Amino acid sequence: MNQIVKRDFYTTSELAVVLGISKQSVLKRMHNGSIKAIKMGRDFIIFKKHINLEKLKSIIKH
Repeated sequence: MNQIVKRDFYTTSELAVVLGISKQSVLKRMHNGSIKAIKMGRDFIIFKKHINLEKLKSIIKH
């Protein structure tokens, strides 16, 4: 995936690219509650309004 489509949400794969972590790491954070997501078919979607990218990036860097 080279480009993230402009929408109101991310897929788990898209969020992984944005955060610079693996899809499994995103799923792990979803399951422990640090990322709020909604099941959509076989994947999850994460609404942009429900996450703070800067905060997540700073947590991941530590």
